[in-house]
Amino acid sequence: MVLSLFKSMVTSRSATSTAAPRATGSDNAPRVFDFHGGIHPPEHKALSNRAPLVAAPLPREVVLPLSQHIGAPAQPLVEIGQRVKTGELIARAQGMISAPVHASITGVVTAIEPRQIPHVSGLEDLCIVIERDGEIDEWARLEAWRDWRQQEAQDLIQRLQDAGVVGQGGAGFPSAVKARVRERHAIDTLILNAAECEPYITADDLTMRTHPEALIEGLEILASLIGPECILIGIEDNKPEAVIALEQAIRARRADKRLPPLDSRLEVVVVPTRYPSGGEKQLIKLLTDREVPSRGLPADVGVVVHNPGTVRAVQRAVCFGEPMISRVVTLTGEALQHPHNVEARLGTSIADLLRLAAPSASGIARLVMGGPMMGFTLESDALPIIKTTNCLLASSPESLPAPAVEQPCIRCGMCEQACPAELLPQQLYWFSKAREFDKAELYNLADCIECGACSYVCPSQIPLVQYYRFAKGEIRSAQHEARKSERARHRFEFKQARMAREEAEKEAKRQQRAQAAQKSAAARAEASASADTTSTSVSTATAAAQPAPATDIKAFKTARAAANIALKKAEKALKAAQDSGESSTSDLAALEANVTAAKAKLASAESALKAASEASESAAAAPASAATGTSAPAAAAPAAAASAAAASAGDLKAFKTARAAANIAVKKAEKALKTAQDSGEGDIAALEAGVTEAKTKLAKAEADLKAASEASESAATAAASTSTTGAAADLKALKTARAAANIAVNKAEKALKTAQDSGEGDIATLEASVTDARARLAKAEADLKAASEPAAPAPASTSSTGAAAPAAAAPAAAAPAADLKALKTARAAANIAVKKAEKALARASESGEGDIEDLQTLLATAQENLRAAEVRLTSAQADGADAPPAAKGTGELIPEAPTPDAGSVGRGSMASNVTLSQAEIEASRAENLAKRHKQVSIAVKAAEAAHRKAEAALSEANDENRQRLATKVDRTRRNLEHARESLAEVQALVDAQ
Repeated sequence: MVLSLFKSMVTSRSATSTAAPRATGSDNAPRVFDFHGGIHPPEHKALSNRAPLVAAPLPREVVLPLSQHIGAPAQPLVEIGQRVKTGELIARAQGMISAPVHASITGVVTAIEPRQIPHVSGLEDLCIVIERDGEIDEWARLEAWRDWRQQEAQDLIQRLQDAGVVGQGGAGFPSAVKARVRERHAIDTLILNAAECEPYITADDLTMRTHPEALIEGLEILASLIGPECILIGIEDNKPEAVIALEQAIRARRADKRLPPLDSRLEVVVVPTRYPSGGEKQLIKLLTDREVPSRGLPADVGVVVHNPGTVRAVQRAVCFGEPMISRVVTLTGEALQHPHNVEARLGTSIADLLRLAAPSASGIARLVMGGPMMGFTLESDALPIIKTTNCLLASSPESLPAPAVEQPCIRCGMCEQACPAELLPQQLYWFSKAREFDKAELYNLADCIECGACSYVCPSQIPLVQYYRFAKGEIRSAQHEARKSERARHRFEFKQARMAREEAEKEAKRQQRAQAAQKSAAARAEASASADTTSTSVSTATAAAQPAPATDIKAFKTARAAANIALKKAEKALKAAQDSGESSTSDLAALEANVTAAKAKLASAESALKAASEASESAAAAPASAATGTSAPAAAAPAAAASAAAASAGDLKAFKTARAAANIAVKKAEKALKTAQDSGEGDIAALEAGVTEAKTKLAKAEADLKAASEASESAATAAASTSTTGAAADLKALKTARAAANIAVNKAEKALKTAQDSGEGDIATLEASVTDARARLAKAEADLKAASEPAAPAPASTSSTGAAAPAAAAPAAAAPAADLKALKTARAAANIAVKKAEKALARASESGEGDIEDLQTLLATAQENLRAAEVRLTSAQADGADAPPAAKGTGELIPEAPTPDAGSVGRGSMASNVTLSQAEIEASRAENLAKRHKQVSIAVKAAEAAHRKAEAALSEANDENRQRLATKVDRTRRNLEHARESLAEVQALVDAQ
């Protein structure tokens, strides 16, 4: 057996001379090129191609699985006991990648239940069972469009979807989705894959012989939807009858003056017989000399490929209104006495079809669906045929013997020579056997077409394809689990955000009621104490000292976070739809509208939060202004401390709840990891990362709880004392806020770095989050620095409270040198990021390649970060120069600050520093805007030059380079449009300033 395989094998070296580039017919005829590898197994096609194509009798019962195609299964629309007609819709499609199912006979639905289906897994799936009712075949056809040229393209595409037309030569991809391909790609070639290289199978051969006119009309329909420049029919030279039939049909079509002339060049191209020349990528290489990129699609190189059975189904659906309820099936094999081809209704039992070919008395040794190279063995003949069933091979023990015993690999390299995908089968075998799936992916396991050429030539009888299928299945399972985990995480985060928002709304309502009660009480107190001026003054100061409730600010922050989450979700949905290329224009428009609405909500939430924060800061600054003229705030300090202690109790409870939730999350993550490690299943790395992340959240929750507890204890102590320790509690709260802001910055920077390293995620949104977190950290540091500065000394005539002022001023000191060093490091890193972004933008502008708009946004963000780093460093250096000297030893106090001017109030020199920083920030924004306008203008000029250069090259290109240059022209045009849009946006900002 092995020797016969060796004799029939032809490696890529010997095949080169057989399939050398040559012209067919005339000088203008397309050339036939070559592909790597390939073999010459025995064909055995003469068993079934000598008998004519016949129609199989109507079955008594059909079993119609709801998953006869790739994508989501159909959803049943009928009930048990319901009578249906032939062609009636019984299950509708779910989603874009799906197809409906129609009744293939007239009868009654007797069951809707899981049954075994013809699949390599041998598993069950939901099926609709119909029992024939009488001998009459009543049809429920769609509207017939014999004048289909008068129909709109969208109506034709919808007809293909409604008729349930899918590919009959592969995985059953919906043809309606393929018909929309030019919405995302420029298609110049439509190929009819008539090679049919698999041994034994002759279904396409008989279809072309019997219905050549229908195939030509079906190609015209598809060409009207795709708009190719040429239509090529690739057929092997072992089908001379089909070649003659197609050429006669083409001549008759061109001679028919009643029909409009063909819009595209239509030619039959005969290619040498070699397996697997019928592979999609291999036939494209043979006919066009184009290589489909790794993990790519034929549309990426401007080609769409269809099967003869699919093209005929398209013609029947459009011209006659017939849904896809039947297909041509080859009944062949040495165990059949009368092998031939039949057109059978979908759902017909395999046993009924085999009886039409008269099985031999010795029985069937092995039943295969498909061919001997890529088919799979069926354990039973009590299964139905489906839309992708092209052949039933009933073999004898001699024709398909049992697999030989696997021997060790001898590293002969014959598998590499035979591989048509130019892979390294030997390396993929080692990786798959060792379960090193990540390495197998790096060696392009996904590009394996599972043709079986490597297994066919292997002298060690290693079932290589079985190893590859196992590895692919394990990789798909791991990816599915990762997607499930990601969806679960998103659901949990959305739930937490919703619960926080609802709690914030409830708390806001409670605060509103409390505010109303406080206002009424203040009004009564004001009326009763109108006679006492001093008492009225104190009451007024006390009322003014009450800041806006912190819960209001928290509610606004929660609303802003919810709006930000909604925006990210909308942008992610839009990006997924754009990347998949499967969404219609209306769906993309709706998703873009969702993104715009989410951005508007986010902007509204941020405006509301900013207004509330400013109002809160103004309310907090009022008591500090009044403190310079009277000692009344000193008397109100205990009340303020008591209020802070009461408010912190609620926050402490929230922190405890968060700590408990984080602890539960850690336990769940550790339990899931332990379960996966014990069972050896699941993505261990992802689960370990989940445990690490949960522990990080728990540590943060415990730190926040500890800080809140300390703040609560300080507030309670201040409430029991009449001293000025309330300021120390405020200082600790500000330190806690600064620490929380620092943690937020670290977390945002880590998320950004992870996204940049993996190339996934919304980089622009993450960069904006980092900028926002850094701005919050700068504000928290400024507030902490202002609170830490020594207050002005009180006059000598004040009470004992004033005597304690020097002691309160003692902790104030200059900024630590470590902080100054960190700011310098941040400034240097930001400067490096700006230089890298400028170089990337310059390279993209010169070459005309890359997304210039994203690079401009990245550069603007880097410049903004650099300017912010410089402002923070300058402010820190100025504060360090102005700070008073520290105490020399224990017990020595910092010298008193000079007495402030009469007009200066509040925090002393810190107010001027804050004002200067804001002015510098505004100036830096204007400067960055001017720089960006200049850079975008340069980018527009560069994009225009690149586009003109690409157009000039295209006009002078020959036919071989035209497609590549046309793609480059399209890319440079998109870059130019993006650059002009960016220039218009920047110009609008400049005009607004």
